[in-house]
Amino acid sequence: MPELPSLQFATSSDDNHTPLPQIVAKRWNFPLAYVVDEDQIMYAIQDWVRGIAESDMMKVARIWSQIKNQTSISNRSLPYTATDGKTYQRDYTNDKGLYLIAQHLRVTKARLVLDEIKKYLAESGAFVDLVRREPKTVVTSGAIDADAAIDAGIEAYLAQGKDSRWIEARISGKMKRARFTAALTTAVRELLSRQHYATATDEIYLGLWQRTAAYLKEELNLPPKASLRDHQPTIALGYQGLAEDIAAQRLGDRDELSWEEARLIVRQVAQLIGKHAAETSLFLQTDLATGKPLLNAGL
Repeated sequence: MPELPSLQFATSSDDNHTPLPQIVAKRWNFPLAYVVDEDQIMYAIQDWVRGIAESDMMKVARIWSQIKNQTSISNRSLPYTATDGKTYQRDYTNDKGLYLIAQHLRVTKARLVLDEIKKYLAESGAFVDLVRREPKTVVTSGAIDADAAIDAGIEAYLAQGKDSRWIEARISGKMKRARFTAALTTAVRELLSRQHYATATDEIYLGLWQRTAAYLKEELNLPPKASLRDHQPTIALGYQGLAEDIAAQRLGDRDELSWEEARLIVRQVAQLIGKHAAETSLFLQTDLATGKPLLNAGL
């Protein structure tokens, strides 16, 4: 019989080696079972929800079920020894999952402790680090509404020196990009991987600019993981958005395509828009993809 992971409860130690969830459990006096499984500390979700939301077990199950359906918190079913001495299978997650749960829960009159715990976690940097790793949680958690998030994004772009036309093109491009990937997912009968979407994006770039994303990043002296579109000129964003929007419309007219059939459609659309982009590039004597002057400019 395989050895079960060791079940433990938060201790009274508050030294620098104690994980933050255990410090929170001790500070607000609630039990938090955890197991060390595959060199990772996994915490009992029901204990965490009951402790920070001050709810009974019936409400805890309902709260966790709602959060589980609305978020992508990673969790595993592991042994849990209850107060009656019996062992049950319960959901566990890591510290990141606990912070996301805390962010997702709203402070109410019945959850006065939750407000204190959220402030404590924020001051500790836990939420700051979570937002760094999962930016969308700042909105999905309710910590900031969607309009405020958009305004913050605009302010951030303005602080980078971007003008209003570029920001409008960037935001519009994100929406068109989302439609494009959704249409691709729906049209292709097989399950697509991250590499498939990267290849489809390169078909857009190759059709428009005759270069891949990786090559364009090299031309702009960007690191491999940088966002290419954050460094491209307004006109480039416009052409890329147009190509993805038309490809999405074309893909939306079809279903049950093979990957290669869908890829061909994307390529054909990009090449069609690419002809106009090439003429515009010559007219402006500018490499639209990078914003750099053409080598033959002025000749």
